[in-house]
Amino acid sequence: MRRLGVIGLVLLCLLLIQQPIARADSSVQDVLFNVNGAITQSAFPGIANTGGYNATTGLGTLVLTFNPGAGTYFIDAGFDLSVGNQSVPTVPFWNEYGASGGTLAAGQSWIIGTGASPNDPSTAYQVFNAVAAGGALPGTNSVPGTSDNYTQQCSTGASCNNDVASGMGFSFTLGAGEEAVVTLNFSQTAPGSGFYLSQTHPIDPDNNSATTIYFTGSEVNQPVGVVGTPEPGSVLLLGLGLGALSLLKLRK
Repeated sequence: MRRLGVIGLVLLCLLLIQQPIARADSSVQDVLFNVNGAITQSAFPGIANTGGYNATTGLGTLVLTFNPGAGTYFIDAGFDLSVGNQSVPTVPFWNEYGASGGTLAAGQSWIIGTGASPNDPSTAYQVFNAVAAGGALPGTNSVPGTSDNYTQQCSTGASCNNDVASGMGFSFTLGAGEEAVVTLNFSQTAPGSGFYLSQTHPIDPDNNSATTIYFTGSEVNQPVGVVGTPEPGSVLLLGLGLGALSLLKLRK
């Protein structure tokens, strides 16, 4: 019986740490990072912890830890996600729009613009161009959209839905012995506070329910080498593991 109890605990642990799998509502098309002038595209910089980020769907949390020494620096990041029902090969990535909300933190900047922009190539890659330029991002949204573009019938103008990309940046000053920790999070759950960007694919013939991805971020300075607080899932896993060990000891 005790062996069954241990097996049950292990199965429960696996179930609790598994994220629910529903239809895929987003996918990563490209990423670009500018870490104080060092540019990385289509990959993650060496300072990034990607353990909590799904590089296929683009959902989850990225943590970048930067400790070059005292001085003033910036970190900018751009993301081109395709939002909508990814199980449908024909879902039109050009039928999206972006929005922003909340209050910016000190040193935080942003941009919403076009990715590949098949509707109007003259406006292509606005976000990645801004991120590559570095420094404070312009705080503009060139794709507020909401005019349906499923068949690419709305080819130009800010009211037209388009291929959306978004970027967020942070400028900060480090003192001696300090490091910057930049956290970027993508979720289908609207944030309860703080500044955010959103990317929406409305209902259309290939997307039977509107899909929105929310992009939030933060930057904090801390002493070099501080270990972060364990994620709740890790604490739960540790507790269940200790419980299983206790049962095994009782059995012996």
